[in-house]
Amino acid sequence: MQEKRLQRRVGIEVPIRVCRPDSDVTIMARYQDLSWGGASFVTNDLTIQCDHRLIMRLPWTNGQFFAIEADVVRCEPLESGHQRVAVRFSRVGHQDDRRLAKLIELLSSTLHETAQATAPAMPLLELVLDDQDEVREKLSQVAEGYLFITACGTYRIGQSLLLLIEYTDDFPGLRLRARVKSQSIDDQGDGERPCLVTLELGFEHPLDELRKLAHFSMRYQRKRARFMGPYPGPSSYQ
Repeated sequence: MQEKRLQRRVGIEVPIRVCRPDSDVTIMARYQDLSWGGASFVTNDLTIQCDHRLIMRLPWTNGQFFAIEADVVRCEPLESGHQRVAVRFSRVGHQDDRRLAKLIELLSSTLHETAQATAPAMPLLELVLDDQDEVREKLSQVAEGYLFITACGTYRIGQSLLLLIEYTDDFPGLRLRARVKSQSIDDQGDGERPCLVTLELGFEHPLDELRKLAHFSMRYQRKRARFMGPYPGPSSYQ
């Protein structure tokens, strides 16, 4: 399946809460834009540097906030003495990921983001399973924090994807934030056949959440999987 590379971004100018993982002190900042994969903001705190980890507290309903861990990927000094900081979300709770997607949807609607109205909120990869052995193998991998799958098209190392693991029954399946760790080309394809690659995926969720989700889904095993390929690695999750 083909990657949709453009993510929907919403431009906003509102105060936000940012802090370091080891501190409750709030860093003064203002959002500039927000996407499923990350955000940028302006701050007068010049001690923030690339590769620092931050906690982003995003607004939610009833004056509440939800927290996402993010890594600083770029810092740009401004003439005002402030700096523009770009971050990439790196650790997101499963429920908070749904809140993030909903927040972007609401902001896009409120701000009438027409320029990217047709852009997807996030790049999407779907895996449909219908074989019991393959379901157990894939869920065992997820429980250990990784997954090998075969897909159409090429991807960037380090790229974040929304991975949908679905089953050929009425159970809703899993919705996970995945990141491409490695890629190998199995078939270059031609004018009639797409390129096939084996992807090694990691996940942007806490490991304990992944294990709980995999354990819950293990009870809904079914038959054969599409987009299968070689899957090295343990399958010992019980």
